[in-house]
Amino acid sequence: MKDLELPISTAFDPVPEPMAYLSENCIAYCNPAFVRLLPELSEGSRLPDEWQALTDSAAALLRWAGRDWTALTWPYQGGILLRLTPAEEQPLLPNRRLPLLSQKLRAPLAGLMSAGETLERIITPFQKKEANKSLSRLNKANLRLLRLGRTLELAALSEGETPYDFTPQAVELGGLCGDAVRQLDAPVSAAGCQLTFQDWDETLYARCDDDLVLILLYHLVSNSLRAAGKGGHLELRLERRGKRAYLSVLDDGPGMTPDQLSDAFAPDRGGDTLQDAMQGLGLGLTVCRNIARLHEGMLLLSNRPERGLCATFSLPLCRPESAPEIRSPRTIDSTNGIPLVLRELSDVLPEECFAPEDL
Repeated sequence: MKDLELPISTAFDPVPEPMAYLSENCIAYCNPAFVRLLPELSEGSRLPDEWQALTDSAAALLRWAGRDWTALTWPYQGGILLRLTPAEEQPLLPNRRLPLLSQKLRAPLAGLMSAGETLERIITPFQKKEANKSLSRLNKANLRLLRLGRTLELAALSEGETPYDFTPQAVELGGLCGDAVRQLDAPVSAAGCQLTFQDWDETLYARCDDDLVLILLYHLVSNSLRAAGKGGHLELRLERRGKRAYLSVLDDGPGMTPDQLSDAFAPDRGGDTLQDAMQGLGLGLTVCRNIARLHEGMLLLSNRPERGLCATFSLPLCRPESAPEIRSPRTIDSTNGIPLVLRELSDVLPEECFAPEDL
């Protein structure tokens, strides 16, 4: 969008969608549609903490006044022009049987994994080399099915619903990110990329479900691996801004076009194509959106100034003194005993990552 040679009120007052002009972390202008839908915010208001991460040329999922909004931004007269549209009210997968069906997938999949382990034990050393190739292929296919089941569960969530195993508790985010980086190191290298981690020099606690936060991060990493390609570089960052923590995955891929940013959070258009059997269902950002909603979080996609994309998830911090030192154990395991990182990256990793000795 190019700057218009008109007063901003003349240009945007008639627009039916909520529009605002942001400058120096304040709302310098908002049109009547914005005032009607968000009366708590007005010209001169300071931006909410979670909105202060907005950059120009970005797409974000924001939550305000108990409602989800999709935000698009453009550079405008030295500031940021913001357009808000209500996020989809209905889930992409409204059939309530889907989560139950995905749970039922686990028993036969566990049987397939067990059969593979049995085959591994009975093959002779002479057969092992060739058998390992077939077993690796079988393991990858099984993990892709496990990932599919979990993705369907999370994508089918509607407003106010929580996953059957949702376990929020105070989690130290630096340790969580450090664990994720250690788990990601070998798989990212196998995909031909490098990964670095920029930690925050302060202990940050947030009340969250650690497995779901990891699933969100791994979804973003999976997208970044596809974008960066072999020889690419990924970076995971943890930082604090005000009362919120920000977890970002950055890559040096081509970034996103304005049309791609505009469609990023549209559940029927964003993500991968359904017509490519080797790719996902295009539900990755839908899953990330639902996980962010569960944690009162924001999801932001923005092009980096130099090259690539920055995908950011923010969530509110909790008081350190209320955080337990040890996380309580989970009563339900959605991974079937398989490393979570291998399940969540099963669409992008080569088959050799799924050799029997690695599982």
